[in-house]
Amino acid sequence: MATAWYGHDGIPINPSVRAEHLRQVSLFTWAFVRSMKRHLSPPDEDEAAFVQEIRARLSPSQAEAIISAVHRPNRALYDLSVAIDRLPMHFMRKTEINKNLSIFEDTLGGCERLLSSPVPLFYSRHTARFLSTWLLLLPFALYEPFKGSWNHVAEIPAIALASVFLFGIEELATQLEEPFTILPMQGFCDKIGMWCDEIVSWRGQGLDDNVYE
Repeated sequence: MATAWYGHDGIPINPSVRAEHLRQVSLFTWAFVRSMKRHLSPPDEDEAAFVQEIRARLSPSQAEAIISAVHRPNRALYDLSVAIDRLPMHFMRKTEINKNLSIFEDTLGGCERLLSSPVPLFYSRHTARFLSTWLLLLPFALYEPFKGSWNHVAEIPAIALASVFLFGIEELATQLEEPFTILPMQGFCDKIGMWCDEIVSWRGQGLDDNVYE
């Protein structure tokens, strides 16, 4: 939207200024999702890589402002909002773009609630204990149905298979309480950054700009 809507009321556009303005929007869009990934990951897993990537792509002052912030995604979102505010376009178009920033903030809040509100540990332990007890007693329930096999030996693979599936479901439920450590979020961030850079590279294409050199 910023790339297509850049410019206002026929004011001449300086290509180099436009490129820098849109580059800032692209960078801070990436910085927001990268900060969000760091915010939702264990500190010892992602801190060093986060600092290195932020310093590599942003200017020193911009990078340090995000790194030193208590809530890094909010700082990156603030910088993105400032970058959008600097774009020369009609205020109604800026309003439409800022609506998307509100969606970003809502999504971040939803992820934070998911991370900070896991199922109580007692519930998880109770489920695991109940399942273990049920599977432990299952051979007695299957004793009669498997009497046709030699020495009830067919019970062993049957119970093993049931245990694999049921404990697998229980483990999946546990991991879904905190999916951020198992999702390929680094790949998401890299692709978002790449796509943002590609979108801003389309600046001026298909538009009748009043461009001056």
